[in-house]
Amino acid sequence: MTRIRHILRYWKLGVHLVLRTRRFGVNNEWWSSFDSIFGWGLCRKLWSVILVGPIIDNVRLVEFRARQCHFMSDEEYEVIFGRKKTDPPLTY
Repeated sequence: MTRIRHILRYWKLGVHLVLRTRRFGVNNEWWSSFDSIFGWGLCRKLWSVILVGPIIDNVRLVEFRARQCHFMSDEEYEVIFGRKKTDPPLTY
C-alpha cells in the first residue's frame, strides 16, 4: 500500500525523469516555468521511444540517483524499488 501511495504522489516526477521532459513534472509540478537540465528535445525523445534502450538507461539513472546521490531516504528507496540501498543493483 505504501508503494502505491508513493507512486501516486510522485508519478509526475517519474515521468519527467524517465521520458526526459523539459517542463512537465519538474519538481513534481504539472508544468515548470523553466527548462530542466535533464530534458530532451522532441526528436531525441521520439528516437528514444523507437529504440527503447534509452528509456531503460533513464530508469537505471533514476535508480542510481536515488541510491548513490541520496535523493531519497533509505525508507523511500526501499518502498519504491523493493530492496535496500545496500543490496547490489539489478542488471537489466
